[in-house]
Amino acid sequence: MAYIYISTSKGMSIEDFRAVSAKHDPPQDLDGLLAWAAGSDENGLHVVTMWQSKAHADRFQAEQLFPAFQAVGMAADVPANTEFTQYESGELYIR
Repeated sequence: MAYIYISTSKGMSIEDFRAVSAKHDPPQDLDGLLAWAAGSDENGLHVVTMWQSKAHADRFQAEQLFPAFQAVGMAADVPANTEFTQYESGELYIR
């Protein structure tokens, strides 16, 4: 089943997301990515990704996401103001 990764980063915006995204491969070129959604509100930045497997998500983080954070001057490790939910989907429907 698919691996779902959800993050909420307080104090960050969609502009921060776009700055980081500009430093790694575009979504259509990310191996194993099934879906991607991002937006921000008064609670911060919310990102939901859906991967073919946890290994795909982990590889993206290590090889592209963390280096992209560094490229825009953000800490490469997980920000303290970020909350995560991760799980293997039990059911998945994509239209």
